[in-house]
Amino acid sequence: MKKSIIFRIRLIFITLLFTQGLLMAGEINAYHPKCIALTDTLELKREREKKTTLKNTTIDSLSIKKITTDKTILDILDNVDTLNRIVAWRLNPLYYSLEATEGVDTSLNFPHLIIPTQKRLETLTSLGNLGSPLQSDNFFNRNRAYDFLFSRFYLDYVDGTTEHKQYHVKKPLTLITYSMGGKTSESEQIMRVVHSQNVNKYLNFGLTYDRYGTKGMYKRQQTKDNFFSFFASYFKNNFSAQGTITYNRIRNQENGGVESDFYVQDTTLENTLIPVKLHGASSEIKQKSFSGIVGYDIVNRWVKEVDKKGNPILIKKPVVSIKAIFEASKNTRTYSDTTTSFYKNYYINKGNTHDSAMLVTYESTVLGEINQLAKFPGLPGLRFWISNTQGKYYYFRPTDFIFKRSDDKIEANHVGVGVYSYSPYLSYSGSLRMYINGYRSADKELFGQMVISPWKSVEYPYVKAKIEITDKEPDLFIKNYFSNHFKWNNSFEKEKYFLLSGSIGADKWKIEAGYNVVRINNYIYFDTTGVPAQASGLTITSAYIKKDLKLGGFHFVNKFLWQAYDNKDVISLPTFSVFSSLFFDFSLVKNVLFARLGANIFIRSKFYADAYSPATGQFYNQREKQIGYPVVDVFADLKWKRAVIFFKADHINQGVPSSEYYSALHYPLNRFIFKIGVSWIFYD
Repeated sequence: MKKSIIFRIRLIFITLLFTQGLLMAGEINAYHPKCIALTDTLELKREREKKTTLKNTTIDSLSIKKITTDKTILDILDNVDTLNRIVAWRLNPLYYSLEATEGVDTSLNFPHLIIPTQKRLETLTSLGNLGSPLQSDNFFNRNRAYDFLFSRFYLDYVDGTTEHKQYHVKKPLTLITYSMGGKTSESEQIMRVVHSQNVNKYLNFGLTYDRYGTKGMYKRQQTKDNFFSFFASYFKNNFSAQGTITYNRIRNQENGGVESDFYVQDTTLENTLIPVKLHGASSEIKQKSFSGIVGYDIVNRWVKEVDKKGNPILIKKPVVSIKAIFEASKNTRTYSDTTTSFYKNYYINKGNTHDSAMLVTYESTVLGEINQLAKFPGLPGLRFWISNTQGKYYYFRPTDFIFKRSDDKIEANHVGVGVYSYSPYLSYSGSLRMYINGYRSADKELFGQMVISPWKSVEYPYVKAKIEITDKEPDLFIKNYFSNHFKWNNSFEKEKYFLLSGSIGADKWKIEAGYNVVRINNYIYFDTTGVPAQASGLTITSAYIKKDLKLGGFHFVNKFLWQAYDNKDVISLPTFSVFSSLFFDFSLVKNVLFARLGANIFIRSKFYADAYSPATGQFYNQREKQIGYPVVDVFADLKWKRAVIFFKADHINQGVPSSEYYSALHYPLNRFIFKIGVSWIFYD
């Protein structure tokens, strides 16, 4: 007993010494916040220029000019107004750059548009209810970068792990958003919680929680989507580290759509009485993931500057940095059903379905960076990296009845190089990746973007351009899959993308116009039978214009999108789609309570909107019926100090101009519903 007590005392003492050593090491290897290497997104330049009181302030590398080396993030925030007390950023996985982003939004910027895709002022194809799969009707805003085939139509609801938003805050921050609508039997609810706080000047941690759920206006339409993340970051002197842990769970009932469109057109029939095609089907997607980024500035230089008062100071800027990036994720999907008359094929069991698929990946990257040394494009920054991906994937096969379940292992390695410049007049970034072996052998990816702003500000006319050239192996589950109702074994060629995009605009006049064109060789899609197919070629073009007209307190916000394509057998898109909002801003209590009253309308021309397959969780082509229906809602948005409250009457035009209010084939939109929501930000 005495020896045990002595052993425990020794163990505690050793632990304390070890902990103290780590703390001392942390002090020695301290990281200066100016070395975070954050880059600006164009959209944030205007906001920063409006809000900051510092001259020549840039978030490029958090290298704030006129800030001495003993300054920390909190010291930086002391120099700007309260709206800039939140510094937020995320990793752009295309360029491996840390890019500044909006912290939290508590403005009157359409808070009532609670479906994520609608925030881009675009029409969408969905199953009609909140939390269900959805895709934008704008081809150029559809999610192409996904890890797991079966979760790609839920990506608009949640951030990825590696590119998850990180924060540094002057005071503890908590944002709570809640909305609800509909009767008790069919209610929908959204809850979002964001919390972030700095333990000290160097360490930040936080969490987010998102929940999208509805009981459903029609039978078997319940959704329960939960997204949780924990994140942390540490910056001091030359050392940096950040990490994110996520857990996502999506549980949806699947009804297969209504049995007949006639029941929707019969306005006398209660929605709960409308027969649906599936009565015992459900799907579940789970994701567990972790990502981490660790960096160290190897070489630094001291630069002479002057502060606001004209006093000379020295600033330490990183020259050569190295980073290690790691991500591990596990994705699973299960689909179960007891229906026996819905499907065309039964490969395992006619009375019961229980399909499953899994993907596990581990990706590690070592990246070196030579930072930009001057504020003109003649001396750009460089990035170069090598990356390894390993993992395994699984789908149910008949041999699993006899033999032990077998997982297909995957591995791929790629090398990459990037270039970037963030000058006052010309900003650009580009990256090239070459896959040298493994299941993605000979794949190539080239990404580039550029912003020209002769007036150093997007307030005045600017030009954006983007290019994307990819030669990519088809998705693992596109190539091979087996389930109770679907099976395929495809030898598809690599899908080749060549995309060009350009836009011009001026924030001062609230106008932007753009043009996009893409040529896709060996285009992969889901055909009218719901299985993958490959077409020789497809060309898609689009043009859009956004304009906010203002007269006094009245605003008229419009976005018009036009699309054209040359292969109508493999894809269907609306020729045009329109968003229009007319609203009036006024003050109820001067400098305290502001209000906005208005109406929105979403319009899309008739087209063969995709059908949906519950068994695979994929949208697929259909040529049975064209769909095109306008949706009108009215709203009242209020802003009181740090709180935003909205009231919304959704789909007030139910049955006008027709009773065929569908989003996807045989999936009607929700009928008229009243919603209320509040978003409140708290600073401790």
